[in-house]
Amino acid sequence: MNNETNKIAFEIESMGEKHEMSVEQIMAFFLVKLRDYFTSADIRATEFVLTVPSYFSNVERQSLMDAVHIAGLKCPRIINESTAIALQYGFFKKNDIAQSEPRNVAFIDFGHSKTTVTIAQFTKEKVKIMCHLSERNMGARDFDYEVMKKISAAFDKKHGEDPMENPRCKIRMMEAIEKARKVISADKECAINVDYLLNEEDLFHCLKREEFEEIIAPILADFKGLCEATI
Repeated sequence: MNNETNKIAFEIESMGEKHEMSVEQIMAFFLVKLRDYFTSADIRATEFVLTVPSYFSNVERQSLMDAVHIAGLKCPRIINESTAIALQYGFFKKNDIAQSEPRNVAFIDFGHSKTTVTIAQFTKEKVKIMCHLSERNMGARDFDYEVMKKISAAFDKKHGEDPMENPRCKIRMMEAIEKARKVISADKECAINVDYLLNEEDLFHCLKREEFEEIIAPILADFKGLCEATI
């Protein structure tokens, strides 16, 4: 916490020098980098509309605007991610929407760390957000964490040491599990393999899709509840 600004700050080291930077300053660096990507792709723009999760508070939205100002960019408006998704759908699907009867569409954003369910109503002339609900702590990383707990317990039982207690081991396991999760979306099974995970002992686990679905069942139940609550 910065005593002068009373804001969260991070201490970073660059070229041998230590600096204390706020969240807004770090986000500003990220926005500048994004602008450079657009420029290198020969996409010229003077203004940018940014999206944020629907649950963002006014303080969080203002912090993003402060970051925009620090980056020297122009942002005429910040809109919800769910609204941006609905607008894009309406723009490209306009010719498919009936003139007489409104179309209700559900959009599900199941991300790495959060999940949002949005229901929007479309007509030829406009789009209306009927409802959206979010769970800030539900995402694919929860799948990975549940798998990690199970294979860590098996490793501990076999070798007498729990890799969950070692931060470096946890990171390596999470990387391997994330790759396996993507593979198992198409295949019936996949191998989770980490060489020399802890005390020169290897981690190997053959994860089957049925086992994976059983592990994540409680999270899927919560996800079902979020969808039902939105409807």
